[in-house]
Amino acid sequence: MAKNQASTAEKPKTKSKRYATRYGQHYAIVMIPTVTEIINGMAVTRPGKTIEFKNGIYETKDSAEQDFLDNSPFVGIDYQEVTKAVTSALEAKSLSEKESELKEKEEDLKRREMALKGKEEGSDSSAGKENKTEGKTKKKEPKF
Repeated sequence: MAKNQASTAEKPKTKSKRYATRYGQHYAIVMIPTVTEIINGMAVTRPGKTIEFKNGIYETKDSAEQDFLDNSPFVGIDYQEVTKAVTSALEAKSLSEKESELKEKEEDLKRREMALKGKEEGSDSSAGKENKTEGKTKKKEPKF
């Protein structure tokens, strides 16, 4: 029995890690390519391993996959590990983006209101000016 307990204690439990991609719905990275070899005149295909992100998220407990994803040249460019710092940064970014969008919309609304007020005032005053100018512009021109 001591052997069984020692063997289970030797195996470290790997912690689950989550990775997120910036490409949204579907992203896949090849961990081990599929290879077709000819052995004794027969084509034998060795299946490979592809890591697929579902809805932009991939979660794994496999230490080999975690090592591959952590040491890949695409980490930080196409995907990154989701940590508390990353999620809080994303939340802060989204809040600041929302605030800036709100400010932009309020400024746009003010501009539109000013434009409407200017048109209303301008249309009344310009209509009166048009009547005055029409009387002045009418000159008797000789008919040839």
